[in-house]
Amino acid sequence: MIAIDKVYVLSVKKYKNRIKNIKGELKKHNIDFEFIFDFDPENISKNELKNYDLKNLSIKHISLIKKHIKAWENAINKNYKNILVLEDDAILKKNFAHETNKILNEISKINKGKLVFLGGADTKTPFSKLLTDKSIFENPIATTEGYITDIDACKTRIKSLKNALISLPADHLLKKIDSENKIKQYWSFRPLVEQGSVIGIFESELDKNRMKHSVLYNKLRYKWQKLRRRQLKTFLAILIYKFIKWNSEIN
Repeated sequence: MIAIDKVYVLSVKKYKNRIKNIKGELKKHNIDFEFIFDFDPENISKNELKNYDLKNLSIKHISLIKKHIKAWENAINKNYKNILVLEDDAILKKNFAHETNKILNEISKINKGKLVFLGGADTKTPFSKLLTDKSIFENPIATTEGYITDIDACKTRIKSLKNALISLPADHLLKKIDSENKIKQYWSFRPLVEQGSVIGIFESELDKNRMKHSVLYNKLRYKWQKLRRRQLKTFLAILIYKFIKWNSEIN
């Protein structure tokens, strides 16, 4: 279990395989959750599209953005202090619950208005950020498959988006509005969530680049990027940090 107020899973009713997957993933960790099925692509009305740039966003992108916003609104309405938001293709690491609780304990000491990204296993990460013994480090979110955020950040986002024209997909939108509103974003030091649509379990629904290639190609490409962009750098950073710490202690 994790010590969080609410877990929301963003999904589409017709995505049966993804729904089955995320149910199984969360069951492994004894985590209660709630699906957000509002705003499935085929159910979005023309009136609900008026604040979206249809030239730059597909109906699937808009659907996902609206589901994220719905999770934030729910947190505000229910007065949840912290929520975990997962997309339906999320694959959780074996130590997910334990590491997430460590993160929750650490962010409890940080000022209100924050987000912790739990993914990024194949994403380029500044080496300097990895030179730490903390469970999180400050860095802008890369994608939106899994993150923790608090009620203050949710309130700020909703206020910021009121009457605004939305022209960016969910990940870029979240990065932009949090930066503009000084909501601090962090990463889990060790990635705790991976995307099934990236590692080859599901076909991608949004990424045009991945949709051009086979599942096998995407899977192999992901493994290579994961190794060179994060795993090797993290291993080296841990060694260097330990050496620096040891050297400072003996001197």
